[in-house]
Amino acid sequence: MNAGIVIHTSSGHTLAFARTIEEKLKQKGHEVEILYLRAVGRVTPTGKGNFSIKNPPELDEYDTILVGGPVWAFKASPVIMKFFVEEVKTLKGKKALSFVTMGLPFKFTGGDRALRMMNEELEAAGANVLEGEKLLYMFKTDRENMENAAVRICERLGA
Repeated sequence: MNAGIVIHTSSGHTLAFARTIEEKLKQKGHEVEILYLRAVGRVTPTGKGNFSIKNPPELDEYDTILVGGPVWAFKASPVIMKFFVEEVKTLKGKKALSFVTMGLPFKFTGGDRALRMMNEELEAAGANVLEGEKLLYMFKTDRENMENAAVRICERLGA
């Protein structure tokens, strides 16, 4: 498997999770690269800010795409969503899986909604979308929970 992990991170929680997923996949012999989305301009949680994505990554060379970001204002990161809407044309024939990090453990705080939003964009691009994953961190990330979530992701990918 050749996987690209596309992330937007602001606090570092999503990056830590992506690195854990990367480590688990590499331990199983897969090629993995973390692809950072860099926003230029003002990004607001509602997505109303005036920003662009600097040097958006190309996804053609990967057979598997993982997409991760924080839950902002009960929704998926506006940077992730802008990337899909403006930059991703087709993911036909690729496996895809979304993941989010969130600070509050309550169902109404948007984790499921964020995954659904991301999955809809992945499906619209033609990807074979697998069940996503939420990672709660409540002020700091529990390393054991992160490791377990990364293992579940590997299992869903067949790795």
